[in-house]
Amino acid sequence: MSEETKKDEYIAENADAEADTIFGAAPEVKPAPQKKGMAKNLKTLILALALAAVVGGGLTTVMLLRRATGGNESTDTTASTEAANIPLNTADVLNLTDVDIKGEEPFHLKRTFRGREDAAAKYTIEGYDGLALDEALLSTLVNNGNALEANRIAEEHVTEPAKYGLEPARAEVTLTYEDGTTFRFKVGDPAPTESSLTYCSVGDTVYLIRNSLVSNYCKTASSFLSKTLLEAPADEASYPVVDNMRITRRDLDRDIYLEYDTAAADDTSVGGTAATHVMREPIFTYLNVEKSKDITHGMFGLTADEVPVIRPTEEDLTRTGLDDPFCTVTMNTNDGESRVLKFGNTYESADGVTLYYTILEGTNEIFGVRADNAKWLTVQPGDISSSNIFVTNVWNIATLDIKDKAHKLNFAGEGNKDNYTVTKNGAACETERFRTLYRFLLYIYGEELYLGELPDGEPDAEVHLTTQNGKEDYTISFYRISDLKTVVARDGQPSYVIRSSALDTLSYNIDIFDDTDKEFKTTWQ
Repeated sequence: MSEETKKDEYIAENADAEADTIFGAAPEVKPAPQKKGMAKNLKTLILALALAAVVGGGLTTVMLLRRATGGNESTDTTASTEAANIPLNTADVLNLTDVDIKGEEPFHLKRTFRGREDAAAKYTIEGYDGLALDEALLSTLVNNGNALEANRIAEEHVTEPAKYGLEPARAEVTLTYEDGTTFRFKVGDPAPTESSLTYCSVGDTVYLIRNSLVSNYCKTASSFLSKTLLEAPADEASYPVVDNMRITRRDLDRDIYLEYDTAAADDTSVGGTAATHVMREPIFTYLNVEKSKDITHGMFGLTADEVPVIRPTEEDLTRTGLDDPFCTVTMNTNDGESRVLKFGNTYESADGVTLYYTILEGTNEIFGVRADNAKWLTVQPGDISSSNIFVTNVWNIATLDIKDKAHKLNFAGEGNKDNYTVTKNGAACETERFRTLYRFLLYIYGEELYLGELPDGEPDAEVHLTTQNGKEDYTISFYRISDLKTVVARDGQPSYVIRSSALDTLSYNIDIFDDTDKEFKTTWQ
């Protein structure tokens, strides 16, 4: 990649900074009044249905025929009857107190908050006190049974419920209301010819009901556990500030430690980076905002695939590797909270997905989380770092001292973007020439992270910068380690490797600063 291309990428990355009720027995469904005789169109329909019975046969055709002969003269009216929904339960949901479900794993819902016209009732699952439940899913379960409706009748006065999967049923549901009345229904098999419908019975009548209304009653209680480890705030403005985050992982020689950078969060003091956090360990770097946001804020709204263990014991923690986790993420926020997320062993879910046993300290569940949803498991320092070395806007500089082994320049500036002026070594200085020199410093970028030790001895060049608002005071040092490579350190902490030719260009620009006939070099090979 050419220097001009890298420069363009740098500038693009670092632009100046200037998210009622039917209870008990089934409702009586009366057939439509019979009319004498048959209309011509209806006779035609019966003939067509008879042909369909020969070709495809089955319960659906028989039921269509039965309804056609009991309908009005118009075939359009018959079609409308087939599509009409049949209310089975019209109770006031505000009066619902309990839902009892007998299925693969019987469980019972009890109301904890009655609710009002402007606030939905709340329910919990008996035996699941103290566990986070998916309130939206529970609400759907309650509302679907309370307002249950069928697409049509499959059979009345059923004597063989087993043929519909209703003896035994996949689930038997009882809704109980404040006055002691109940509404009961059973969930059977999916309809063989209509995949979106399921056989359900109320009393001795079997109905065809949409799968979406009854599928939740065939789940286990654990299916209603919340899979969100830490709820995300309602909007961006409600997020707490992440003061710092530490990532400890077995495959890392040194922790990754990120910290909120108040200067970077102030758009008027720092340019060149939109990220409000910097990396302090294992080295100092600015962060790339797009690459780092899943790290700094990814704990909010983190979602698991499943909840394999509730109320884990010490034995559970040992079995899942959470007693000695592979990865630990500690996040401290400005609301005084400290949240610790731990990742243990991997395992394979019933769906064949590889998940990590995961726990958020202070909760009673072990979750199964995909690695793709938890970037802390694989992140390396270089994955989230920015290549920036200098980021301060020129008009915010109070002092800038530059030296190499042959030169020393001391600049002092004041003013703002529109009236900024600067002096050099206490004397008047051409401000625009200073701006050009500093622009060259902004062009210097880290080509790779450096995790080694600094060389002995004095640096080959050094830049000390402070800002007018007092928020920034740092020193960038350059150590030549070969003809090709130079190490960059910030406040004595190594950070990047750059080309030694960039160091040579810096020395050249310092040397010619006072010779206004010569132009600064901005590229190096």
